[in-house]
Amino acid sequence: MKSSYLLSSAMLAALLAASCGNDSAILSGPEVSESTVTFTLHTPGCEKVIYSSRADGQIHDEEEFAITSLALYEYEVADDGSTALKRIMKTDGNGNNALKPVTNADLGYTFSIIVPAENDGKKFRYKFVANDVTADPELESSFDSFATRKATRTLTDGCTADFFATQGITMTGVAKSNGSEDIIMNKGVQCVVNLQRIVSRIDIAYETPNLMVKNVTLSGAPANSTLFAGELPAPAANECLNLGLNVNTKLPDDFLENLDDDKVELKKAFYVYERKNSEESCMTIHIEYQVFANGLDSYTGAIDVPFNTKTDKSGDYVDALRNNLYTIVLGNGKDPITGKVSAAIVVKEWTSAEIDEPLTDEDDKVIE
Repeated sequence: MKSSYLLSSAMLAALLAASCGNDSAILSGPEVSESTVTFTLHTPGCEKVIYSSRADGQIHDEEEFAITSLALYEYEVADDGSTALKRIMKTDGNGNNALKPVTNADLGYTFSIIVPAENDGKKFRYKFVANDVTADPELESSFDSFATRKATRTLTDGCTADFFATQGITMTGVAKSNGSEDIIMNKGVQCVVNLQRIVSRIDIAYETPNLMVKNVTLSGAPANSTLFAGELPAPAANECLNLGLNVNTKLPDDFLENLDDDKVELKKAFYVYERKNSEESCMTIHIEYQVFANGLDSYTGAIDVPFNTKTDKSGDYVDALRNNLYTIVLGNGKDPITGKVSAAIVVKEWTSAEIDEPLTDEDDKVIE
């Protein structure tokens, strides 16, 4: 079951929007006769469940897709292809500079802005930033001026994943009309903006009956990232941070065989900024566990799961990419453990929600 993000025409009047110019006005609905450009924002679904044997009824987690603040940046495109920032509109703006989005049932957001008469026939591009309050580029700066602009939230050593979701996870996107970022202004232009989270998410799951995870930490996390995707950063080892488990992700209090469930899922264990992993510096998940063996004795152990195709780092390194969901699967299905715990990392694009989708041999395992 997938979530739909398409909006009906009746929803187009659900949001109010405006511009900075003196000839701007807040739209009151479809009866407005001025030339407008309409934006439909698609937010990512909350999660793609890749290790689930049953639906639990929870399809969407608002903190992972909701827009709490929004900024629109309008760039004029000259005949020679150069660009210049002309207008900035925000949800926290004043008067005609204020965007007033309303959440729709299908998780989409739609609003229209009036196009000043002098802009008819001109070409524009639009960038969007949701849930971040970074400093704005200067007016007349180019469309590429965001290339090195960082997100506002900077991690410190010991941060936990809930830090990212406090005011909504930062998302960015570029408007397109008929598949093009260059949008010619005329009456009734329709644009689509597919917002993408700038962080990746890490979950941990297992079905091993005699296993209990006791502690989880992450090392090698970058402190920050750019708002829009660009050259993937490769932080030096001394620039990386240690992160604690999301305070809202609870560790099991017993072995799985004693719990009223058929699996353990530590969802949202970590959110991390994207980074390139290499021999010099690699992000690693450290998992401490306890095993109840032979019905009599128990023993403790630990496993380090690097972003590499081999747990001993002898394989290829795997980059942590924005808007990807990485699930660390411990053990071998429902088989009891009799020695050291094994691990595999499964990679999925973190997009629309799908319930009751079990892990299969076709899923992209990057660590065996």
